[in-house]
Amino acid sequence: MSHSVVLGLGLGFGAAVYLVLAAYVWMHRRASGGRGLVALLLANVAWSLFYAIELSTRTVAAAQIWSGLKFVGVVTLAPAFWAFATSYAGRRRPLGSRTFLLLAVEPVIVLTALAVPGGSDLIHTYQEAPHTRLAHAPVADSGPLFWPHAVYTYVVLLAAMATLVTRLVRIARPYRRQARALIVAVFTPMVGNVAFNVDPGLFAGIDPTPFLFSVTAVVLVWGFFRLHLLDLVPVARSLVVEQMLDGVLVLDAYGRIVDANPSGTTLLRRGRGDVVGRYAADLLPALGDLLGRNGEVARARGHTRLGGGSGPPVDLALSLTPLTDADGSRTGQLIVLTDVSEQVATQRRLASLLEEQTRLAGVLQAGLKPPELPTVPGLVLAARSLPSGRGGDVGGDFYDVHPAVAGEWAFVLGDVSGKGVQAAVVTSMVRYTVRTLSVQGWTPAQVLQQLNAAMLEPDDPERFCTVVYGRTGPLPSAGEPPVVREARGRPVGMRLWIALGGHPQPLLRRRDGSIAPVDVSGTALGLLPGVDIGETVVDLLPGDLLVLYTDGVIEARNGGEQFGEARLAWVVGATMDRLALVADVGPTELVDAVADAVVTAVTGFARDRDDVAVLVMAVG
Repeated sequence: MSHSVVLGLGLGFGAAVYLVLAAYVWMHRRASGGRGLVALLLANVAWSLFYAIELSTRTVAAAQIWSGLKFVGVVTLAPAFWAFATSYAGRRRPLGSRTFLLLAVEPVIVLTALAVPGGSDLIHTYQEAPHTRLAHAPVADSGPLFWPHAVYTYVVLLAAMATLVTRLVRIARPYRRQARALIVAVFTPMVGNVAFNVDPGLFAGIDPTPFLFSVTAVVLVWGFFRLHLLDLVPVARSLVVEQMLDGVLVLDAYGRIVDANPSGTTLLRRGRGDVVGRYAADLLPALGDLLGRNGEVARARGHTRLGGGSGPPVDLALSLTPLTDADGSRTGQLIVLTDVSEQVATQRRLASLLEEQTRLAGVLQAGLKPPELPTVPGLVLAARSLPSGRGGDVGGDFYDVHPAVAGEWAFVLGDVSGKGVQAAVVTSMVRYTVRTLSVQGWTPAQVLQQLNAAMLEPDDPERFCTVVYGRTGPLPSAGEPPVVREARGRPVGMRLWIALGGHPQPLLRRRDGSIAPVDVSGTALGLLPGVDIGETVVDLLPGDLLVLYTDGVIEARNGGEQFGEARLAWVVGATMDRLALVADVGPTELVDAVADAVVTAVTGFARDRDDVAVLVMAVG
């Protein structure tokens, strides 16, 4: 088999390899530089295929035809390589109309010269090959336009190579060795072509450029697609990513940083050389939780705090997005870092203020009621209070039980308008004013009238409250003390004097099962100089129960429905009936159970409610 046949078969095989690689790259053409690489490979297909046929010819006429077709690939090679290199480097329009026209001038001139009769001699002239040359194939000599064409091609290739090299030298440390191999593979065909054109005899008259470009093509496709380097370089990176205030890190499939914009390195407080090539999880510990098993993740957000360096610690928000190729295969991850130090500091200040406000609210709320109820002779008491379901502010509901005049005891439960510190101040004033008035010997109605006078404030028309107030004493009988009545088996109980100032009427449940509001009324306090205060007397006997409550109980709402007085009466009656079936249930257990049942029923019913306070008493 002759050498020309062997070389032709080799070049034909190379053309087939180019064609397969071009098909593979075409499937990934959306990657940065993909289309330019396809054009580069197809140009080599034309060069190799027609050069193989040229070497197998025996006549000058045939050699000129196949050489002219070969030049279609030759003149396309440089523009295609330029399009590939500039697109990979991130140019927004690597082959715009103006650039395309400029690059097309020289190829059009060369192909025109080869196409017109006699014009091919301007590019190259043929002579019959001597018997010492490769078989008997004609040998071409340079024409007057060949070297201008060669210089133009070298200039475009060098410019493209410089652009590509600039991009490749910035690749991460783990890929530096592969990058150097790519650079050598890119330069080798050009060096071989220059050597052949200067001294054709150096390669026995055979142009090695197509063979060398076969190696280059394989290395390029391996480097940019096997390592996914094309997929990891965003288009228009220098115009968008470089100027972003947020940090951008590009990770390869193994979690290593292969690219970082200036903001990213600034936020990490490291130089670019100390960032690229490192595992991202080593620099950002929070990524360990986001990446999950085997480093795979869909989309995730997180937060981390970095210290070190010359400045204070910085808080970073992380946004992690997978990078995939056209086939959906994961090629890496994109991390966006946002400096949220100011927002986090603001949140910490707000949290501190909220904590302080909550603590202050707790202190103020504790001042609205006694730490525990005192022991009142003849009575057992239970009280519950629950702040508004909306939370955040100090409520205005309060209750108190304290000594009055001549051994009697006083009780009060009320609701001050408003919320917050101002309401707490008014509530405290009301509570301690009532305590002072209780030892003056006045009737409950007189106490509330004096409280009304103390609350009047012309500059604050919204300052008012509703109150139920009462005093306790032993149940009187016709000259018989309670001890005698008890010894004779007669009822023993307590007498309550109750006054009302605009408050819901207490609920009285008798031992016979009847239940009804206490018949007393009155106007709210703090609005008018003269108020109508109602007062009544209730004799509380063993087995009876009195429930005082604020309007937060009956006005609790579930949509358009209120809890209401009827539901409250049912809860009290059902609880007492249930406990009546249980042995050894004393009055203390009874008042606690009723107080708990009311609060539980209100919270279970209401989607929207105000503060709630309940005071339950029975004969003990």
